[in-house]
Amino acid sequence: MGCCRSFCGILVLLLALLIGWLQVACPQPHPTGLIFATVFTIMGYNKPMTEPVPKNLEAAKKHEGERTLTLASGAKMPAIGIGMCCRPTAYHQESVYNTILWYLLQGGRHIDTAEIYGNHVAIGQALKEAAKRGVPREEVFLVTKVWPEDFGYDSTVHAVERMLQDLGVDYIDVVLMHAPRKLAPLLVWHMYMEGSVDEFYNHGCKNHVACRRNTWKAMSELKDQGKIRDLGVSNFQIDQMKELQALKLAPISVHQFQYHPWLPEFQQKVVEFCHANKIAITAYNSLGGFKDKDKALVIEGLKAVGKKHSRSTGQVLLRWALEKNVSVIPGTGNPKHIKVKSFERKNRKTWASTTSL
Repeated sequence: MGCCRSFCGILVLLLALLIGWLQVACPQPHPTGLIFATVFTIMGYNKPMTEPVPKNLEAAKKHEGERTLTLASGAKMPAIGIGMCCRPTAYHQESVYNTILWYLLQGGRHIDTAEIYGNHVAIGQALKEAAKRGVPREEVFLVTKVWPEDFGYDSTVHAVERMLQDLGVDYIDVVLMHAPRKLAPLLVWHMYMEGSVDEFYNHGCKNHVACRRNTWKAMSELKDQGKIRDLGVSNFQIDQMKELQALKLAPISVHQFQYHPWLPEFQQKVVEFCHANKIAITAYNSLGGFKDKDKALVIEGLKAVGKKHSRSTGQVLLRWALEKNVSVIPGTGNPKHIKVKSFERKNRKTWASTTSL
């Protein structure tokens, strides 16, 4: 028993030290973000991070003729971007800086992040350095997100102002509502103890519907002020989008959610709704997500298309999404993988054959 106590005490101490270090190395305004940072920092232990960018590397021009999606404001969102979430190099601040600088100097222009990822400051520093090397801010398409903990009018305004400051920019191209409901480990317990059935019981707006509406009102006013160019949502369902449309405020320009060939039927209806309402779609987990990602490695049709075009099955899946008029934001911290590559179809039949995977 004494041995166990000593071991557990040491374990708790080490965990406390890790969390304390993360609070300094990866500052987080939300507890859930600290959990993300902790998990991915542990996953990245003793693994290579993103190498520095040579000081003499000059900026390449942005990709000529790249695909874009037209948003409600008339802005053109590059169809291929880089996602800054959910891998060790996205939570290691030096690697974030190096990743974004590599990406911008090699011609990439679409960056997707969120405040809960804890990498705004490093991204802002990379934007500043890239500008010095010839990549102007107006060429960069920057997307970030408001976490549900900040839903409500005043808290949303404060969150966006904080994001502008951390990123070191005067405006953000797209700000998304990150999710329609709260996600927190202790949420169920708090709701039980407080006798409430709504996770926003402790917000001034009191319930999830009112909080989403107040957030959209705040974001719409920030758009009118020029601090945001377009608004959007992430992980929303159709009724939740209709709820915002009914406010008759700023239109929904972008919806970001998991999108790949194995999407369940209810999500296919979300896709149809977005296309019918001229809402651009950005896909995450384009390779199948946690559940279906291994399918890309074994399906013969995918392997055959990739072999024909000398591309990986992952690249085939990304191109499949592009053919569906969907933006993709794959993530990597490896400079060899950061450079955007493409391949043109020789005929539409090749791509039609992938639609039934």
